[in-house]
Amino acid sequence: MKKRFFGTLGEISALTLGGAGIGQDWGPTTRDEAVATVREAVDSGISFLDVAPGYGDGEAELVVGEAFGGRLPEGVRVSTKCHLGNPAPEDVLPSFERSITDSLERLRLPRVDLFFLHNMVVPNDQIERYDGTPRGLFVDAVVPAFERLIASGRIEAWGISGLGVPSAVIETFSDDRPPAA
Repeated sequence: MKKRFFGTLGEISALTLGGAGIGQDWGPTTRDEAVATVREAVDSGISFLDVAPGYGDGEAELVVGEAFGGRLPEGVRVSTKCHLGNPAPEDVLPSFERSITDSLERLRLPRVDLFFLHNMVVPNDQIERYDGTPRGLFVDAVVPAFERLIASGRIEAWGISGLGVPSAVIETFSDDRPPAA
């Protein structure tokens, strides 16, 4: 399996196993089939598993938790996500904390390697046009919340899913504290 350097996470496999399929978002499968898929992917050299609470209403995270019983094989990295939208600033950290607590419980892990904001980042003046997180809220509340989760040891790094109004995404990657992914 070819490897690629992935920022602060170091080297990971060039191929990633996405969680939508093992979460049954693309059609029914059994838990046993999904667990076998995850194990086979890792045995074949895939070292990055990308899941989210929205993939099968937590099923993808449950599958990874069952596949490895809370003990990921050496070098395997996991990401998960949180859809935030446009809450009040004081609700951002509690929302992230609830999401990561639930995800870690399903994954049976003490932390994840990468925690993504799983919705659009949009310019403040376009929030009525797009469903997403305004840049101002992102800078003032989202980034500090991510940093608190890093300091607590529950996540190693954070990212954005890359969706959004291009100017807001470019501005986000140009910040003093840019996302790791």
